[in-house]
Amino acid sequence: MSTDAPEEIVEVIPDGDILASREAGGRFLRGSGMRVGAFGAGLAVGLIATPLVTRHLGPVGWGHFITVTSVIFIAAALTEGGVANLGVREFSTSGEHERRSFMSDLLGLRLALSLLGAAGAIVFALLAGYQHVLVLGTAIASLGLLLEGARVTLAIPLTARLRLGWLAISDFTGQAVTAVLMIALVVAGASLLPFYAVAVIVAAVTVTLTFSLVRGEVDLRPSFSPTRWRTLMSESFVYTAATTLGVIYFQVVIIAMSLISTKLQTGYFSLAFRALSIINGIPWLLVASAFPILARAARDDRDRLRYALQRLFDGSLVVGGFFSLCVVVGAQFAVDFIGGAKFQPSVEVLEILGAGAAGTFLVATWSFALLTLRLYRELIWINGVAVLLAVGLSAILIPADAARGAGIVTATLEVSLALAYGAVLSIRHPDLRPSLAQVPRVLLAFALAFGVAEVVPVYSLLAVLIGVLVLVVMLFALRVVPAEFLQAIRRRPAE
Repeated sequence: MSTDAPEEIVEVIPDGDILASREAGGRFLRGSGMRVGAFGAGLAVGLIATPLVTRHLGPVGWGHFITVTSVIFIAAALTEGGVANLGVREFSTSGEHERRSFMSDLLGLRLALSLLGAAGAIVFALLAGYQHVLVLGTAIASLGLLLEGARVTLAIPLTARLRLGWLAISDFTGQAVTAVLMIALVVAGASLLPFYAVAVIVAAVTVTLTFSLVRGEVDLRPSFSPTRWRTLMSESFVYTAATTLGVIYFQVVIIAMSLISTKLQTGYFSLAFRALSIINGIPWLLVASAFPILARAARDDRDRLRYALQRLFDGSLVVGGFFSLCVVVGAQFAVDFIGGAKFQPSVEVLEILGAGAAGTFLVATWSFALLTLRLYRELIWINGVAVLLAVGLSAILIPADAARGAGIVTATLEVSLALAYGAVLSIRHPDLRPSLAQVPRVLLAFALAFGVAEVVPVYSLLAVLIGVLVLVVMLFALRVVPAEFLQAIRRRPAE
């Protein structure tokens, strides 16, 4: 960890004034860098546990585990409804008194919605005819849904004030505790059911940590006032529809696999799905960290918003392409390491999913841009079509091509959604249309990197390293890396 980390963690920014300063961009880059670093460290710890768990549960058991986590994810998305993002936006643009009352109302609303989501998840598992262990697993995991909803809401002040160092610590803590508990269950020879309890324990740990960080900044007593909730819901209902549909389409495919494909094929897809889900968390983590800056800029400074969106677009192309390169070229190694010989059919599925990874980074960037600009109606239409497309393509391709078909559906959705978001932003706000000046150079760099990595006659892990080396050299040679990024890394926070 860099020497800047302690200052980033302990510094208190009164009233969120950091958002109006020139230091906000640098603070975001350093803080989000810490979050990615913590995410990477947690991932490294998780990579010790995941191969043990997949081998312990086998393709069928692993498929069951991921199916329940997807049901819980959808339940959380449907009931969270963008509450956290709405909270960050309002907290970033409100006064101190309004913030405290707003957070109290929001916390109460979030807990009520989580209860509704937990009940809905259990009912779905019953109606879907899932096995007894999956129904019980859904009930257990629903407790984690309640705790995680509280944690996400309590973390709003940390995000809004760009105290991203503490969020990084929370991220790593959750991943580390997950890994330790998973390994303990494998060593103990546990059956499938106890693995669902891991999320509950982890959520309890992270919500306790978050509570200790914000208890002096907001009113931590949830308000259960239907009257005030109606005021919140009057805006958040549309916001909910706009955001929820945009996150569940990715999980719809795994649910479709569990319902219309075999248990074994569901297990194969689940491994590739899980591997990609780990990477897909990174763009949402980064752009969510930038959301307070975008919200303030949208209100006060159009030029600053344009600049921020351009930099996010440029960064999404580079970082998204980097991860696409790693996933596609390194798919064989990833499956060998995580799943072993029993999961070899997952290799081709992961290669297909990796082709759409760059689209995920653009989806994250453009979705937050549209949310910032309150283009809720457009988001509802696009995301609604994406969900319908997920269902329709799944019904066609999964019966025909099983796990591979599910991979094609997922990659198609990611790329299509990215293009649709970008088109809407360009049409509705032409002044915010991103410049494509760097795109040819980025494509050239990645074409060379992919080409070299694919033709070298070496194992996939070494091919990834060679491809990344070629990519880095080309990005610097073509001057694609923004100078501001390098300056922000070197510059210390303003005193």
